[in-house]
Amino acid sequence: MTVKYALFDFDGTLVDSNDAVINSLNHVALAFRGHAFNKEELNEILGKPIYEQMKFLSLDEHERLVEMYRVEYRRVQDELTKIYDGIYDMLIALKAMGIKTGIVSNKGRSGIDHGLIRFDLSEVIDVTVSYDDVVRAKPYADGIYKALQLLGVEEASMKEALHQTLFVGDSGHDLESARNAGCRSVLVAWTLIDMQQLMVLGPDHVVHHPEEIVTLCER
Repeated sequence: MTVKYALFDFDGTLVDSNDAVINSLNHVALAFRGHAFNKEELNEILGKPIYEQMKFLSLDEHERLVEMYRVEYRRVQDELTKIYDGIYDMLIALKAMGIKTGIVSNKGRSGIDHGLIRFDLSEVIDVTVSYDDVVRAKPYADGIYKALQLLGVEEASMKEALHQTLFVGDSGHDLESARNAGCRSVLVAWTLIDMQQLMVLGPDHVVHHPEEIVTLCER
């Protein structure tokens, strides 16, 4: 398989924002219902758009809870977020191989842009697609299609391009999105979500270090 495009989820895949995300989720849960999310609840909601996460707590008040989450996340994100070891070198290597790169995330546009600047990723990521840029977020395939379009793939060539695309992520929504699009899925073993739960979804590849993504692209 020739790889021409490598697309990535953001949180939990390229950057370790787990502490910031969980801190913010639990901040809202404690304020709303008096106790934090348990492990099973986190496994269910991590990787989903924030609106879906807050609907888990309340269908009626989720918009207010989303704003509460965003305020807390902005407060802690710089302190509690870091880039995973090896990610930047992996992206540099992919660029040197001529592989086009992109981010497809259920994170909002401002959060992605903040991360790109903070971790100097703008030079190694060609395009970004956020929750705000699609009508249907992951697990739908819209974000993957949009990223490839931004990378210059025309509709007539989309099917071929998807066969040449890796989608790398850490959640069930990522694996389902890749399957729905018809590209190959790569699960990162540094995910916070239960691996047994994710393996049931049948990822095409599992990587334990970012350099293994380069190896996949060299095959």
